[in-house]
Amino acid sequence: MTSDILIHHARIWPSVDGPLIDDGKILIRNGRIAKIGQFHARAETVIDADGLLVMPGLIQGHIHLCQTLFRGLAEDRPLLSWLRNVVWPLEAAHTPDSIRASARLGCAELIKSGVTAFLSMETVRHTGAVFDAVAETGLMGIVSHCFMDEDSGYPPLTVDLEDALAECDVILEKWGAGDALRLAVAPRFALSCSGRNLREEVSYARERGLLLHTHCSEQVPEVQEVRRKTGRSNVDFLNSVGLCGPDVCLAHCVHVDERDLALLVETDTRILHCPTANLKLGSGVAPVPDFLAAGLTVALGSDGAACNNRLDIWNEMRLAGLVQKPLLGPEALPARDIVRMATLGGARALGWEKEMGSLEVGKKANLIIVDSNNVHVLPSDDPASNVVYAHASADVLMTMVNGQILFEDGRLTTIDEEKLREEVLCQKQAMLKRAGWDRRKQSI
Repeated sequence: MTSDILIHHARIWPSVDGPLIDDGKILIRNGRIAKIGQFHARAETVIDADGLLVMPGLIQGHIHLCQTLFRGLAEDRPLLSWLRNVVWPLEAAHTPDSIRASARLGCAELIKSGVTAFLSMETVRHTGAVFDAVAETGLMGIVSHCFMDEDSGYPPLTVDLEDALAECDVILEKWGAGDALRLAVAPRFALSCSGRNLREEVSYARERGLLLHTHCSEQVPEVQEVRRKTGRSNVDFLNSVGLCGPDVCLAHCVHVDERDLALLVETDTRILHCPTANLKLGSGVAPVPDFLAAGLTVALGSDGAACNNRLDIWNEMRLAGLVQKPLLGPEALPARDIVRMATLGGARALGWEKEMGSLEVGKKANLIIVDSNNVHVLPSDDPASNVVYAHASADVLMTMVNGQILFEDGRLTTIDEEKLREEVLCQKQAMLKRAGWDRRKQSI
């Protein structure tokens, strides 16, 4: 990428902690921000923001791209039944082609809603196909390979540890040197992996500098089952096998006690908050204000389309604020804290805080232009309040990643939506047939 890009006449919000820059400019060179503020410059490509809001791209802290094809197929179930009776059988029915289509569909939704980077957890096979699909879209992401061994409780997704690590070796050989896509190691959760294998997975990741990504304390029956099997709380057990620390991202953490919180703080573990999924599965409300007050890094995610239906980070921001207020009072979670979770918090959780999360000289040009003149936004001029409570994903007019425009004027530039629709419908039907889906019972 050699040509300079100049965005001008912009209302720039460089960081959640900074002031607005009216009539500002951003100069982009080789995919990074070269200048920001008010200055004179020339460039081969000039984008007139026309007074609209330019802000850091949003970061999806926890999704499952492999589950986008499952949208609407696993409704009205608690977590363990949802997993064992629908989600795991569908994951077992994936092929490289179907998982590739699922990932493309998820990426299209993310890009159109202003997401520029994500952390995903895939299934136990075909993770390389997800890397291929994401690379074609231009998004940045950390794609986690899932581990489920003899303790998984679902034999069709049981993969021998050595075979799972060998698949990671293959992915690292192809993608290990890239700066836009990275591999993470993802033991699914405490109930799907033996303690011995968890320790080996942690060692494998740390020896290679890879992020660790798992689920934790999502629902009460899960927490009770972990205690029955291990004699420990979920957080305590994960910590005992090495699954806590600044290189560990724990999704959910809805049901944690004071000792759990102290362990999370002591180890500086990252939290991934998914409010819609926690409500839709009946899990509860995570104590996010307590996490933030304790100084923990919290990112925001949608989880998968199978337990949310939307991969819409704007919806998550709004809901994250609203669910706390009846419990703790209207001041419980300020809008700026929520925007921080979706930008700087996400960047820090992914280990990319030096690359994204704010618009600064030297950082990647991961940014969005948002229509701040829509009637549902006016007349407020508080960007934090607008982003959390007034704006919607449909207000995103442009998404840029690494200086490349991925979405503009209502059109994806790296994905053919018509072909994608055809591919998704075809692959969904083939997947359901392989899984033995019964339309009358809406189950496997």
